[in-house]
Amino acid sequence: MDSEKKQRHNERMQRKKEVVDAGIERAQEERGIVLVITGNGKGKSTSAFGTLYRALGHGHKVGVVQYIKGTQATGEVLFLQQQNLPIPYHAMATGFTWNTQDWDKDKAAADEAWAFSKQLLQDESINLVVLDEITYMLKYNYLDTQEVVEAIRQRPFMQTVIVTGRGAKPELFALADTVSEIRDEKHAYKAGVKAQAGIDF
Repeated sequence: MDSEKKQRHNERMQRKKEVVDAGIERAQEERGIVLVITGNGKGKSTSAFGTLYRALGHGHKVGVVQYIKGTQATGEVLFLQQQNLPIPYHAMATGFTWNTQDWDKDKAAADEAWAFSKQLLQDESINLVVLDEITYMLKYNYLDTQEVVEAIRQRPFMQTVIVTGRGAKPELFALADTVSEIRDEKHAYKAGVKAQAGIDF
């Protein structure tokens, strides 16, 4: 790269640094936030658990509730269990609703999981709560959307909540501080590749 191009590059980087520094200067508020990770693409729960492990690395206390999932051991949960950490954890444990085809059974399991969730959302000692796949509970009306939104809104001031799942409702978008939508551009499963332990679950 010649000296003129290097100079232009350095000038661009300086302008970028000024923009970044100004953004950091503006963002001085400290409080818990709500993150919604939705969309049809792969990686929503993976992202949530990645943040959970990050929080653990900083010595934070975390809690997890997994809706829908629970009949199949996921790598994320197996790893947590191997660490023998005192993490509040609950799995709905009925599997996917399209497998059970039993609304009453699923509703009872959802209510039990939600009761556990509400305990976490009222615990000031917990820094991060992951409500994995809870969007399905709202979509299929197992849980009341307004009740869920209000419980999250009334959580302790410094507590952060991560909500995952496809088809997040507009009420969750409105509540959230950060929304990430993962698109399904390509997926090996659609090409006939079997889901693999350590990659897909």
